[in-house]
Amino acid sequence: MKHYNSNKIKRSASFSWRTMMIALLCLLTALPMSAQNRMVQGTVIDNTGEPVIGANIRVSGTTRGTITDIDGVFKIEASAKDKLTITFIGYLDAVVSAANTVLKVTLQEDSKTLEEVVVVGYGTQKKATLTGAVSAVNNKEIAVTKNENVVNMLSGKIPGVRITQKSSQPGEFDNAIDIRGLGEPLIVVDGIPRDKGYFSRMDANEIESVSVLKDASASIYGIRAANGVILVTSKHGGESSDGKFDITFSANYGWQQFLYMPETASAANHMLLINEKSYNDFGTNYPRRTSPKYTWQQMMEYSSKNNRGTNWADELFDNNVPQQQYNISVDGGSKRISYFFNLGYMKQEGSYKSGSLNYDRWNFRSNVDAKITDRLKATVQLSGYMDEKNQPFTDMWTVYKKAWTLRPTSQAWLNGDHDLPSYDSELSDNDNPVATTDSRFTGYRREKRTNFNGSLTLAYDIPGVKGLQAKAFYSYDYNSSNNTEYKRAYQLYEMVGGEMKTYDRNADSYLRRGTDPSHGTVMQLSLNYANKFGDHNVGGLILFEEQYNEWDNFYGQAIMKLDGEYLIYGEKSNQIVGAGLAGDKVRQALVGRFNYDYKGRYMLDFSFRYDGSSSFPKNSRWGFFPAVSAGWRVSEEAFMKEWVPFLSNLKIRASYGEMGDDGSANTYPQTAVAYELNPSKLGYVYNGVLISGVSATSIPNPDLTWYTAKTYNLGVDFDLWNQKLSGTFEVFKRKRDGLLATSSAQIPGIVGASLPQENKESDETFGWEISLGHRNRVAGVTYWVNGQISATKNRWDYHSDSQASNSMDNWYRRDVSGRNKDIWFTYEEGGRFGSYDDIRYHGTTGANYGQGTLPGDYYYKDWNGDGIIDDSDRHPMATFNLPVFNYGITLGAAWKGIDLSMNWQGSAGVYSSYSEVFTEVGPFNGAAVLNIYEDRWHTEKPTDDPWNPNTKWVSGLYPATGHSFNTGSTGIKNTSYIRLKTLEVGYTLPKTWLAKAGIKDLRVYFNAYNLLTFTGLDNIDPERPGEKGGANEDPNKKSVLFYNYPVNRTFNIGATIKF
Repeated sequence: MKHYNSNKIKRSASFSWRTMMIALLCLLTALPMSAQNRMVQGTVIDNTGEPVIGANIRVSGTTRGTITDIDGVFKIEASAKDKLTITFIGYLDAVVSAANTVLKVTLQEDSKTLEEVVVVGYGTQKKATLTGAVSAVNNKEIAVTKNENVVNMLSGKIPGVRITQKSSQPGEFDNAIDIRGLGEPLIVVDGIPRDKGYFSRMDANEIESVSVLKDASASIYGIRAANGVILVTSKHGGESSDGKFDITFSANYGWQQFLYMPETASAANHMLLINEKSYNDFGTNYPRRTSPKYTWQQMMEYSSKNNRGTNWADELFDNNVPQQQYNISVDGGSKRISYFFNLGYMKQEGSYKSGSLNYDRWNFRSNVDAKITDRLKATVQLSGYMDEKNQPFTDMWTVYKKAWTLRPTSQAWLNGDHDLPSYDSELSDNDNPVATTDSRFTGYRREKRTNFNGSLTLAYDIPGVKGLQAKAFYSYDYNSSNNTEYKRAYQLYEMVGGEMKTYDRNADSYLRRGTDPSHGTVMQLSLNYANKFGDHNVGGLILFEEQYNEWDNFYGQAIMKLDGEYLIYGEKSNQIVGAGLAGDKVRQALVGRFNYDYKGRYMLDFSFRYDGSSSFPKNSRWGFFPAVSAGWRVSEEAFMKEWVPFLSNLKIRASYGEMGDDGSANTYPQTAVAYELNPSKLGYVYNGVLISGVSATSIPNPDLTWYTAKTYNLGVDFDLWNQKLSGTFEVFKRKRDGLLATSSAQIPGIVGASLPQENKESDETFGWEISLGHRNRVAGVTYWVNGQISATKNRWDYHSDSQASNSMDNWYRRDVSGRNKDIWFTYEEGGRFGSYDDIRYHGTTGANYGQGTLPGDYYYKDWNGDGIIDDSDRHPMATFNLPVFNYGITLGAAWKGIDLSMNWQGSAGVYSSYSEVFTEVGPFNGAAVLNIYEDRWHTEKPTDDPWNPNTKWVSGLYPATGHSFNTGSTGIKNTSYIRLKTLEVGYTLPKTWLAKAGIKDLRVYFNAYNLLTFTGLDNIDPERPGEKGGANEDPNKKSVLFYNYPVNRTFNIGATIKF
């Protein structure tokens, strides 16, 4: 019998047990490890079966992720228990199980446009339950247009917003904007009231959205909201579970060209047309022709190129001018904090060959949102800009006037030396524009602006009351300028008898330095409430607001002894110190709002603003401005869902609101009461020194208050086929009372003062808007088309008219109670004389018809039938001011990383008249001739007698040289147009190409601005201001804005890269 060692057996069994346990643990550990290493492959498609390129795939609850390739395919390691989250812009998120190793995922389009949140006054609302006339555009829609001015980037994109670009002058931001013809709106950026200049200078990359309040929804802004409100919201950071952030860099470089830039005729053609003008004057040529100004020998000298002549446009302006923009932003955050930082730079060169015209700007913005506790949140915002505009000392309009009027027979530079501007007796005003556009000679004007804004917002969720939040907001804003105006002495040069002769210019050289500092604060304290009780949604706001603004202006000026940029180089005697307007203003308000909706079907909003302004006397500073709006989503009714199942949304809404405006009121009392200094008009000499005089101010009006505006709006919104087709129709009216005017009553001169402003007049504005949109995806191509059109008219309800002398006098007056504003009276063009027989047998006299009439001349309709064309034949032919109709079309498409966007903008019912170079050949006693006038009626041979009935004529666009084409309605041009405002083609590189380089996104693009224009206007840009009409604000005043710096066309190439 064998003997067994029990201890050994025990130890062996123990070892085997431990070995088995270790092996089992290893096996159990290996199983999940094996599962984690398991590869899952899938394909992501849309509902049409097309692959979705660049969709993000992430294992839920982890940081592991990937993206789909060009075929929509992805591979990722995941366990059978994991969930995969698939996301892509424009589609609903999809969450699928990774239990299978082969997946096919179909993404559904995100058509929840009704769930979008729209920024409104002091808050946000869902688009579905919005009852006001509010339109909005997002950053992508804004930034597709590349321009130095954000206002121009909105053109044609928002129904009811009228924008006219008057000029592209660097740093001038010269445009007109209004909402529904109501006037320039209030602009609010992140809760702070701003002016158009600030908005124009913003960096488009820092803007999240722009909302436009067009009806009673604007009433919550009270005394400054009568013309509507534009709300600008800047970007904030996004939340990331892993705390990661994005860095985005964008750059574009562009070339500017100038639209409809008139050119002067060659020297030979100039001489020919000036002679023609002289020949076509009946009074000086019949029966005997006068001697021509230029001989054939002189013309032949230029025609044969022995004497080249001067093309002043080529001497003064470049045809292609660069501009560039750069931007870098950081966007990120975590559950406790999020942030957005942005820094932008842009530089725009002007068209002057001298390089003395340019503009550059730096923008910065920092928005930080912090969750301090579960109930307390804080937002800190810092922003600002610094810019600098440089231009020669000479006024801009005089440069273009000279470029288009200086004779080509005069000389620009002495012997071609660009350091010696020429003196020429043929130069108008004995000045040379190559010198007046060059800061080296004439001096310069430099404007530097600095803006800084900081704000703090604290929001606290009050315990015990669900949905109740207390909020405090405070902002401080500082603006300053550093302006230098240097009128520099220089010389013109002429060779006389082999010796150089000089002519002094700007002998009264001076340097002026000035500044206009200002600052403002905004404080808001509010309680906000939002809650849901079953199917009832209730919201409310009560807010106290105080705004304070203070401004000043002063300058110093000295006559210069030395050439320098500082006043220390000037003479100590005859120095001037002056000041402009200074003052301060306080506004206080109590604001309230109540929102209610039942099942998102029946909506009711009520708001009020109890507003006060220091611009008015103590007893009339405060006013109450209520507003109410209601909506009915008919599409949410059961019967409508049954009857029209493809109707996604149908909403009928109406609103009424009251608001005021203190914009036209000064401080009260006035900064100067009883008497004010008036050094430019009054003074006396004492001991050889001019002492400034004073003049009486107007009598203060203790009953002065703001005017009030009542707005009415009715709107219908609809969406069909799950938002594939959407639209809006609006009709509106605004009635204003208490408009400020000065009585025409006469007071004795011994009073020594003028009458004050009173709340006397009233008017109304009315019109309609229509917008339609369609978007879809077909065969992998996503496309969209949006169009909008609006119409606006204005009418006087009461105007303080003087008594008309008779009924005809009353008929011809433009500003009359009960009549539409801006009516343009003139007599009507009837046609053109095609031959001498047409002239001979014409049945009326007057206007453009008489002894001097020639073939090609215009004749006019005898409206009252008395056989004489005179002022009695005038009748309404056009309207002054901005367009009656405005419209825009936005369309685009995207396919496999390629995208195309177009924005068309146009206007109709807008008219302008012009003067000087645009209505006369060789004005100012033989100045230059624009080459457009070569297309004219003229005799077959230059030597033919125009008064001989047997002379043969060649027809043209313009009448015979020297004959009128600005009489009556002929001189009023219909400046309606449609313009391709933006064309952009871009390509986004596949993310699979970029992932290895750590790049999230890279897009390159080509962009064009003002690429095409279709208009019935000949040889003038339709947006160029005229002498009257169009964007000119006062029809009673003539303007020289037709000599403005031209509107530009730009071409840009650029890229945006995200890390």
